[in-house]
Amino acid sequence: MTSEFTDNPFKPSSAVTTITDVFPSDGPISTLPPELIVGVFQAYSAFDDSPWRLACVCMRWREIALRSSFLWRHMRLTCGEITDRYVTRWSVPGVGKTILTVGRAQVCAEKEELDQAILRSGSSPLDIDIIFSWRTDFESPSYQLLAQDLLSSIFERKDICSRIEQLAFTLTHSSLDPSTFPIPNSLPNLKALEWVSHNPLWAPSFRRLLPECKKLASLHLSFPVLSSLSDVDMWRNVHSLVIHGSGHFNFSLGARDLDSVIPACPSLKELKVTPFVAWPRESTPPITCRQLRILKLCCEARHLQRIRAPLLTALDVYELSSSSHQRTEDISLDFPDLETLVVQSPDPRWIFKFNFTKLKSLGVIIAHESTLMKRVGTKVTVWENIFRPDGFPTVKNARFEAVGRTSLFMAALASVPNSERIEIIPDTFQDPEFGLQLVRQLYAPGTVSMCGKASHIQFGNRWCCFGVQRTSFEPSLRALVAIRQGWPTPLQSLRVYWTMGIEPTEYV
Repeated sequence: MTSEFTDNPFKPSSAVTTITDVFPSDGPISTLPPELIVGVFQAYSAFDDSPWRLACVCMRWREIALRSSFLWRHMRLTCGEITDRYVTRWSVPGVGKTILTVGRAQVCAEKEELDQAILRSGSSPLDIDIIFSWRTDFESPSYQLLAQDLLSSIFERKDICSRIEQLAFTLTHSSLDPSTFPIPNSLPNLKALEWVSHNPLWAPSFRRLLPECKKLASLHLSFPVLSSLSDVDMWRNVHSLVIHGSGHFNFSLGARDLDSVIPACPSLKELKVTPFVAWPRESTPPITCRQLRILKLCCEARHLQRIRAPLLTALDVYELSSSSHQRTEDISLDFPDLETLVVQSPDPRWIFKFNFTKLKSLGVIIAHESTLMKRVGTKVTVWENIFRPDGFPTVKNARFEAVGRTSLFMAALASVPNSERIEIIPDTFQDPEFGLQLVRQLYAPGTVSMCGKASHIQFGNRWCCFGVQRTSFEPSLRALVAIRQGWPTPLQSLRVYWTMGIEPTEYV
């Protein structure tokens, strides 16, 4: 029996007597030993769902769940009324009030709820999410006192501070005075910190705290906080760095801070920078990131040359229009292990400067029709030659998002002849006949090689529906499915998102 099972002093009879719809079970599952059930719970804990759902299976599972402290390590602290649409409410007779959860996290809006959550967590490492969102009564004394009471219950107890491994702090009200809130001097076992606040008044507290967090490996910070920490000796062990910003920050200063911080992170494996900041830039010195695997940033294509990352496997680039007249031919990029590439670009022809021997996943986004055209005098030429036939022979997953022009998407599909999964997201308002033309091309005589190995095709996604007339489009979809069933690789899935936010329609 694991220590996580035995070390929890929380007794079911003292706080939770039953849960609505919990009944004894006389099925075979009731004969499983507790250690095996705990193993099931450990696998379940990887999913973002409330452990109270396990407690609803039967009374025996409820008792074991309440003793399995690792299930209760996730907590969300907030103040006042809970309006989150993702909240689940659990009726627990004997507790005296409804228990709220968001995913697997217990919602603690009062000190009593927090005390019970801490008791259930036993001695397990803690994952704490603190959210103080803007409210009309945010500056009222009662709100301030409640927030201070919650934070004091954690940060003024050394035994709790020593158990915190992951901490997320979201503060969307910039007028909150940090001097009235307790910030610990040390979180010795902290491994991941997410700090979402643009109030620079909090920076001194973090300058004092973070250098003492010797195990800190993951940081998610705003640029104002990054600026205050750029000269602090704390970056050597950071593996993951995510930087975000807002429209109220001088982002040229943020780029300068990155110039000094990134070379100080020899262990960095993941770097993601907000699209508000153009980095690297003209003044960025050449930087070598020997361990970097994942990179997401916003910059001019030519400035990618300033980063050397020999182990990079995933690159996501939001390309800015270049202020230079440097030709595509002059760009030299060397990421030999690249497996995933996502590019949003006004002219993505430079992506052919990469070494594509290992590329498995490709996403290309061309946002506006004007970026697809090159005007010479009064003549406009569409850039179908952005995509070369068989240009990406190793790609197995392809996603293309652009203006709904059939010739452009046909060229894109011809560039990934071996792709097994294809996602097409067009701006169909440009051409209401786009879908009909494209689908007919996919099963027209003589085009067997066009996506011939694709077993999964999807039009649109949850956030961008496929805006063509459904009644006129569906016969062509059914014809596509029927004809391709006789091909060497028949379709296993053909999905269309007709309405944003609604589940897709499956035609296979």
